[in-house]
Amino acid sequence: MLLIFATATLSLWPQASPPTAQQGPTGPSTAPSTPPAASPLTVVVLDPAHGGSDSGARGPSGVLESEIVLDFARVIRIALEGQGFRVLLTREGNQDPSFDDRSTMINGISDAVFISLHVSSTGPVGTARVYSYVFPAAVPSGSAGLTPAVGSQLSPSASGPRHLSLVEWDLAQKAFVDRSRRLAELAQIQLAQKFQGSPDSPMGAPVRQLRTIAAPAIAIEVSSVAVPDAQKLTQMGQPLAEAVARAVADFRTSLRGGAAGSGVQR
Repeated sequence: MLLIFATATLSLWPQASPPTAQQGPTGPSTAPSTPPAASPLTVVVLDPAHGGSDSGARGPSGVLESEIVLDFARVIRIALEGQGFRVLLTREGNQDPSFDDRSTMINGISDAVFISLHVSSTGPVGTARVYSYVFPAAVPSGSAGLTPAVGSQLSPSASGPRHLSLVEWDLAQKAFVDRSRRLAELAQIQLAQKFQGSPDSPMGAPVRQLRTIAAPAIAIEVSSVAVPDAQKLTQMGQPLAEAVARAVADFRTSLRGGAAGSGVQR
């Protein structure tokens, strides 16, 4: 059974104020009546994967993925806030929210992106790879195997009002694959500069968490838990944060210029 929100309209854009007369040096002047344009991207949701009883990948030296990615998220949050973004974490401690709980945090927010953080169990130590979601070929809406749930998607018209439209939860990412791919490309460029040996291009993969995100969404996987000393991973936190913050800022710039692909506007 497919559960969906009822259609509704949300007025999120401010109404223009009537012009007011101001005294200028040569007489009355009219103040601008058009409000400043809203930023196309203001919120970043960081998703430290795993948590609780699910520790994720575990290294031979006792390194736990769930702990490392939470440390990464805290450092990345500081870097993003320095760029003027509002940052939310899907978990602040050792909780284990479900996939849907994490998706719910962003699917009701306009002008946001989602970044899921992971540490691999294998791969060249000190490298990082970015993933965007790829849907399996020819998957029709309502196919067997999809988990039905409630989902929503905000999509503005060219001039302003955003409408709450209907979207199947397990296909939420479908309208955003182009923008997610663009965000992944920008992130991989920055990571390749910070971490020698990292690939130059991101990969597409059916990453479960990304499928139900109704926004541009990527996953970043750092290699790896197979380090003799956890310090080698924690030292990657600051350059990782710098790379992510720069990539998201570049993505915001591309949105302002309309260069982020043909996905649904947010």
